[in-house]
Amino acid sequence: MPTNDRWKFLRNVPLFAEMDNDEFERLAGDLKRRFFFAGQTIFYQGDPGHAVYIIESGQVRIYVHGEEGQEVSVVIYGPGDLFGEMSLLDQKPRSATATVMEDSVLLAMSADDFYRNLRQSHQLALNLMLALSTRLRQTNEAVESLATLDVNRRLIKKLLQLAERQGTPTEQGIRLRGRLTQEGLASFISTSRESVNRALRALARKGLIDMRHGRIVLLKPHELERLIASEN
Repeated sequence: MPTNDRWKFLRNVPLFAEMDNDEFERLAGDLKRRFFFAGQTIFYQGDPGHAVYIIESGQVRIYVHGEEGQEVSVVIYGPGDLFGEMSLLDQKPRSATATVMEDSVLLAMSADDFYRNLRQSHQLALNLMLALSTRLRQTNEAVESLATLDVNRRLIKKLLQLAERQGTPTEQGIRLRGRLTQEGLASFISTSRESVNRALRALARKGLIDMRHGRIVLLKPHELERLIASEN
């Protein structure tokens, strides 16, 4: 991505919202491009935090290891999303592992540059607070879903969230980005692969989703939303 296009892209990243040109150019100049191949790990749970990242292109899965060693997915991030800031803010080891799901380009800012910019830019601090507040709200909603929704509705809600964040509108409906495995979906909603398989097949039989060609397409997202509400 040429420099001008990259800076235009960064102007639409929430972390840089409302910044004047001098602030923006200083922060953008501290970001270094890094390339990762699909399946490559950016950092592991327990590693020290040396940088914060913004996704320029691609997808990154954040996950933790459960008590029995199983992977529990936390979130999937896409272009424009920030991650890796938590361990820099509290200066503790990484709380999760980050792995790229497809070939990706990340913009990395070193810990030293991050601290310096945070001290110098009130707008950066405010934008970061807003980002963390949004994350906390999403975490609360996820906990509420686990406590109040059955497996079918948890799955539908997760599919709708993925569609909203990174879905691509098509003539059929909203195609989810990437090839989501049943194991991956199961780790998001704390259930088994078999339960996800049954729920996906039931939705496909009703004509609400399409799973051909290794991709999930939400054919009738509004009906999926009503299905959650009607079963409350």
